[in-house]
Amino acid sequence: MRKWVLMALIFVLLLGVVPFHVEAGIIYETRKGDTLYKIGEVYGARPNAIAEYNGMPEQRKLVEGQALILPGDVYHVRPGDTLHHLAMIHQTTVQKLVDVNGLQGRVIRPGQSLQIPQPKKDEVWTGAYFYPKDKAYNQEMIRSLGKYLSSIFTFSYKPSSDGKLTYIDLNGANKEAWNQGIYPYATVTNLSAEGFDPDLAHTLMSEPTRSVFIENIYRMLDELDYFGVVIDFEGIHPEDRQLYNTFVEELSERLDVGKMRLALAVPPMQGATVPSYNAAYDYKTLGEHADYLFLMTYDWHWPGGPSGPIAPIQEVKKTLDFATSVVNRQKLILGIPMYAYDWVVSDSNKVTAKAYSVQNAITTYIKNESTIHYDGEAEAPWFRYKDSEGRTHEVWFEDPRSLVAKFELVRDYDLGGMGAWQLDFSLKQSESILEESFNVRRK
Repeated sequence: MRKWVLMALIFVLLLGVVPFHVEAGIIYETRKGDTLYKIGEVYGARPNAIAEYNGMPEQRKLVEGQALILPGDVYHVRPGDTLHHLAMIHQTTVQKLVDVNGLQGRVIRPGQSLQIPQPKKDEVWTGAYFYPKDKAYNQEMIRSLGKYLSSIFTFSYKPSSDGKLTYIDLNGANKEAWNQGIYPYATVTNLSAEGFDPDLAHTLMSEPTRSVFIENIYRMLDELDYFGVVIDFEGIHPEDRQLYNTFVEELSERLDVGKMRLALAVPPMQGATVPSYNAAYDYKTLGEHADYLFLMTYDWHWPGGPSGPIAPIQEVKKTLDFATSVVNRQKLILGIPMYAYDWVVSDSNKVTAKAYSVQNAITTYIKNESTIHYDGEAEAPWFRYKDSEGRTHEVWFEDPRSLVAKFELVRDYDLGGMGAWQLDFSLKQSESILEESFNVRRK
């Protein structure tokens, strides 16, 4: 449910024999009349390489309001630009722009070249959920993307009510991960035929099943050569708060024997029991026993509700303000929603949405020649289009501006790292931002 997340994964793209590799980058917002050729002339980049690097479809079209990553650290001022806006989209300050460029005032002119301050490359832990498939697929994905990952979370092991685990076919995924220096984790969920099942979680966390369940987790990790486990129990009954704490404490003690790691996927909390329907998740106690808390800081707007930003930055900050007050910051992993929600908004009697990758959102807005809008308060882009039946759709997603804002939170709050939903949802723009901003921790 709240997990259609993807963390940034980088491909270094080649066009012919000419590499397009960004050690530093600026964000360029397209305007009416822009073409890749015109942009490439100004910034010294080949048009096809810009398109490939930004994950654009074959037609190479641009739409108004689209955000592109361009090479270098110099921005060429256009009519209407302000220092305030440039500072906002690059997550810097007006004063830094003034100081770095030796400006005498805060007025900038079209044609002026401004150096954009680049972030210091901090070390960060990264993880992504992974659906293993056949051996060839597993090898290709892990080898091509492994450079940018600390860990993969294999999804998922589903327990029965007696604490037994259903194994999945790894097809060499763990061996390949270890070979690439990536630490594999198993993801254990409370998924049943009904979805995330709070009653199943209650049974598994209660004795006598709890002891059996914990031992089965340990044996599975040991047998399949996992480094650790991610417990993804969602929708736990609020009254099971102490039960969950006890389960996590005992599981942690058992895993310590084998020097295995424990990570917990938890919903966004903004107080000890706020919101009340997620009161089972006691950040403070859980943080004392787990190695990592994966904060699912998204889905403030969801498929069954009205359209809107998936992870509005102000709500994410409230979660981080609380989490960092009760948990060691280096144990906190920021979940970033690398996916889009597409709502049909023309029918007021039926509010529904479907989820798909951000890459698919790019294809959709280019195909429909939509204008991209940006909500500066929420730090989130969105667009509208009409389908073949004449229905109006509204799509909220992530782009370089919103990703830079979220990546900056990892730095500002001194978090342990970031994580995302599965490797298949790779996004080339986010990959470049990750590479520019951080060094991946290998432990």
